[in-house]
Amino acid sequence: MELAQLPQQGASQAWTPACFRAARSRNWPLMQQIATAWTRAEPDSVQAWQSLSHACFEQKLFTESLDAFYVVLSLDPENFRQHVSAARIATAAERFERAQRHLAMADRLQPGASEVLLASCRLNYLTGNLHQAEQDCRQALAASPTLVPAYITLGQLCQGRLRREELVAIQRLLAQTWLHPEYRAALLFTLGEALDHAGEYGAAFSAWQQANRVNMQLSQQEGLSYQRAEQEQELDILISLYPSGSANPVSHYKAAGKESPQPIFVLGMPRSGTTLIESILASHSTVHGGGELPTLPEIHDELITMARRIGIEETRSVMQRKLARWRKAYLAALPAPADGDEGEKPKWVVDKQPLNFRSIGLIRLLFPDSPIIATERDALEIGLSIYRHDFSKNWPCAHRLEDIGHYLGLHRRLMAHWYALAPNHIHRLEHADMIKDSSAEIRSLLAFAGLSEEPACYEPHKTKRAVSTFSAVQVRQPVSAAFSGRARHYVSYLEPLKKNLST
Repeated sequence: MELAQLPQQGASQAWTPACFRAARSRNWPLMQQIATAWTRAEPDSVQAWQSLSHACFEQKLFTESLDAFYVVLSLDPENFRQHVSAARIATAAERFERAQRHLAMADRLQPGASEVLLASCRLNYLTGNLHQAEQDCRQALAASPTLVPAYITLGQLCQGRLRREELVAIQRLLAQTWLHPEYRAALLFTLGEALDHAGEYGAAFSAWQQANRVNMQLSQQEGLSYQRAEQEQELDILISLYPSGSANPVSHYKAAGKESPQPIFVLGMPRSGTTLIESILASHSTVHGGGELPTLPEIHDELITMARRIGIEETRSVMQRKLARWRKAYLAALPAPADGDEGEKPKWVVDKQPLNFRSIGLIRLLFPDSPIIATERDALEIGLSIYRHDFSKNWPCAHRLEDIGHYLGLHRRLMAHWYALAPNHIHRLEHADMIKDSSAEIRSLLAFAGLSEEPACYEPHKTKRAVSTFSAVQVRQPVSAAFSGRARHYVSYLEPLKKNLST
């Protein structure tokens, strides 16, 4: 049923299946449209507002999701599950004080409920209270032994160090036909990590293979598949837009103005150490860690679409006229510090969106004074780490070793271009060097960014801040080689990746 064909009032029996069909096909923008129309037709419908919140959440529009869900709460204030859901959304939006209030209300309404314990676990996990998070998680499992998300979260918290009975429980759940594909994939990743920790490398890799097959199917349902030719064309466009020599637009255009805060860009392939570098910088008194911000990739996509449509020369001309607007839009979208943060407004905000490695030329035009830190790591270590983690949306290359290798090869070629184009404006930071001598690398990093030395930057694991990436547990620990060197156990399995690095 098309959106225009839906009745405008009194017809939940029509709206509900329409939302269901959109969700089943994973067409979240369509579901958002349908749910928005539904809320207008039936403003007192709890289900309508829940559907809108869900659609926004799946698109990572967490503020919009939370706003919609507050209408749900106003219509159903004494339902403890609604407060649990509100806490989950508030946590994702990094509104931690609100999340805590909703959890307290949920616990008052339903003391000791496993859903409350799991939501509390997630909140403590993101904010660095790892011991309490693990306690919450195990209590949730004691109350509900088949609570699938709890096993997934526990695996992340314990870095694969699961108890034998927990492994058995996961394997039993994987045998169930009712298990949702997203949960199946996540449990398989969890199982793989546990098997890797136990030294059962063949079985671990098999679990990751199965997980990635499921995720590939899910991504394809959303129309997200890795397109090699398209990625290669994009690389050619970028090199043409920002050529070396006298035609380099970076040397001609200047963006005026220096508002506060200003961005610091930390970029590179996922799993290359970007979260650690953000944590070091965000430990400084003048820096706020913004996480993986979406704005610059949106501008980048607009630019690439334009280049494909009107050509390189015309795009350069249009780009020059749009720089001021793009700069203003980016600065307007910078996140404010999360609930509970105190002190002066930060001078800098770290944008650690890995995809920004594509946009170094654009960054130089928009923010010529912004530091750019590029993280580098051994290709096999990066490739394996991507393959064994639950990348499902923005990285369609993540589900096949061949595609990971191909994308790593494109990344290598593009970064070589950027290093040659702006050799004095990009700080190249090797992950292996950080592990070998973290103090020297941190000192060099702070100097490049123009930041004074502060003791907290040398102990980023002690800084209280939210971390929502796969490295959330790792960055709560001192810098070490404990999480490196896994690829040596899987060299024979990684041949498809190696073969595609240079293609």
